Amino acid sequence: MSAISTRLPPIHCLLAFEARARLKSGVLVAKELNITPSAVTHRIRQLEGFTSLTLFTKVGGNVVLTPDGQSYLETVRGALYALSYFSARARPEKLRLRLSSPPTFAARILIPRLEKIRIQFPALQIDIQLSVPLIGAKAEPADIDFRFGDGNYPGRTVIKVLDEKVVAVCHPEFAQKHGPFKRSSDLRSEHLLRCSIDPWRPWFLAAGLDWSEPDSTFAFSDVGLFADAAAHQAGIGLVRPSLVQEYFDSGRLCVLLPSIMAAPYYAYYATCTPESHQRPDVEQFIQWLAQDLYDPGSRYRMPKKPLRKASVG
Repeated sequence: MSAISTRLPPIHCLLAFEARARLKSGVLVAKELNITPSAVTHRIRQLEGFTSLTLFTKVGGNVVLTPDGQSYLETVRGALYALSYFSARARPEKLRLRLSSPPTFAARILIPRLEKIRIQFPALQIDIQLSVPLIGAKAEPADIDFRFGDGNYPGRTVIKVLDEKVVAVCHPEFAQKHGPFKRSSDLRSEHLLRCSIDPWRPWFLAAGLDWSEPDSTFAFSDVGLFADAAAHQAGIGLVRPSLVQEYFDSGRLCVLLPSIMAAPYYAYYATCTPESHQRPDVEQFIQWLAQDLYDPGSRYRMPKKPLRKASVG
């Protein structure tokens, strides 16, 4: 037996310990591991003897982790997830990673990067489902939830992945028909599309306008529909440029008054439970996506010709 193996706790004890901390029930652990409840207790006691730590204690009739147990759990979970992840890479079957995303982020950020994701994470099977937490549309539990909001998600690990200033955009023909838009004061309220989760107020302030929110005909609860409406000549919208690259490239959107950019109230975040964030695949996926979004080679390309048309009318 090697020197390393003599210092390692038995893997079956680690599995019982992690499951007991997660499920909070010896009966459920026994069912998951297909052993008896007494075997669960025996394995945890064996681990406590090996580590010389008291891992659990009773509080008010409930069995809870001690401070030493909580600290040890973080190490154990990281090690178990690492073993699972790298074992999966060596096997034909793939490790499943479940993503939950607002529709616009999925369509404009994740979908265009699917080939990159396939190359970067060959050992992963990626499941993508849609959710819109801001309006109460929730998906099934996921390993990573991408959310559009203020970043305040208690009890979750939160990483900002897309924080972009917004610009005013419209279709070039709309600018020619209703312009010129040489100054911010040339905009008229009836031409401004509305979005309940991305208001105009920050842009107005950046433009030096003390205007209230517009009361125009069309309003949306999704930033993607907001941009789509502008691309279909319905009016002027606010967008994060990286979300409308396809429209810039096709000439269906141009930027009005490009010197005016505003920090919006909300951004896109990757959120997960602290336990999920210890998984190497979860942490690495979030880090890779955030880096790719801020990579100069992946950044948006602002349109030039339509931009000049729109700014002069």
